Amino acid sequence: MTFDDELDAAVRTRWRALADLGLPSLASHQGASNRPHVTLAAGTTLDLAARPDFAPIVVRLGAPVLFARRSGAVLALGVVPSTELLHLHRGVADAVTGAFDHTEPRSWTPHVTLSRRLPWERTGAALEALASLGPLPDGRILGLRFWNGDTRTVTDLLGP
Repeated sequence: MTFDDELDAAVRTRWRALADLGLPSLASHQGASNRPHVTLAAGTTLDLAARPDFAPIVVRLGAPVLFARRSGAVLALGVVPSTELLHLHRGVADAVTGAFDHTEPRSWTPHVTLSRRLPWERTGAALEALASLGPLPDGRILGLRFWNGDTRTVTDLLGP
């Protein structure tokens, strides 16, 4: 899911704040496919059987969350799971096959990734940098897209 311009810019500001501290950040990834987003389904062999029903919805990003990995933390912003968001996620889950279990309904943790491989000893600095930026604006989900990791291509399904 992709965001309206204001929320997209707010997430990019957080990417840059982490990069400015010398921390891993998605700001360092170049290319048209790299934009703030929420992943609805992921898998090594995703197949989209049908396009899900979609209408723009309001989204609220929440507190920072950390996911543990051997290579360091993944730092993300949680996404408040509204009824509309959960309905959209269910529609996508029904439209695809091959999704990882952790992206299926009742197992999915909606989030926006800010940093991968963040050293655990630097999480305090990262969280302080995010807090210094103040609250995020509410935004809107305006589009859906499909990222194919094998071909490294993006297909816009709906929206801008």
